[in-house]
Amino acid sequence: MNKQMLKDTTILFLITIVVGFCLAGVYHVTETPIAEAEAEEKLQSYREVFAEADDFELAELPEDAGMVSEAMTALDASGNELGHVFLTTSPNGYGGDVALTVGITSEGEIMAVAVLTMSETAGLGANITKSEFLDQFTGMNVPEVVFTKEGKKAPEEIDAISGATISTNAVTEAVNAALNCSAQMREGVTP
Repeated sequence: MNKQMLKDTTILFLITIVVGFCLAGVYHVTETPIAEAEAEEKLQSYREVFAEADDFELAELPEDAGMVSEAMTALDASGNELGHVFLTTSPNGYGGDVALTVGITSEGEIMAVAVLTMSETAGLGANITKSEFLDQFTGMNVPEVVFTKEGKKAPEEIDAISGATISTNAVTEAVNAALNCSAQMREGVTP
């Protein structure tokens, strides 16, 4: 019985090694195309929130960037700065992280907001991806956005999604992080 167990163990070990090498090969082959697809998806989201830009260049974030993980300088065809695109993530969505791209001009005006990833409830929180909700941010030039359930009455307010207060709050929180980061960059706060 010991010889049979040793033989089975050796065969299983060899199969594991072969499968491991096969998986490593598949990973090596697919790693670059996956990274390129992710980079293209990010670039598309930058263009979605800052359509006037011809190019994007990585920008240095202020020391207190909060929920903002990346900033890209939006450039026109001559290389002049138009503003920034921020990749910001709120961990406080109902279903977990809500990742956004937010385009903000050099004057502090929100160009657009786009949802990159979210896991909110279908039919409720998932409505944060709809243009009826996201378009409320476009054109705002305020230091902070707040949401209301009673209907927008002030320039800094947006209407919350009915039944999805947590999701609305997560988006508002992420947009405010981008606004704060943008203000720091405009004021010349150095990292």
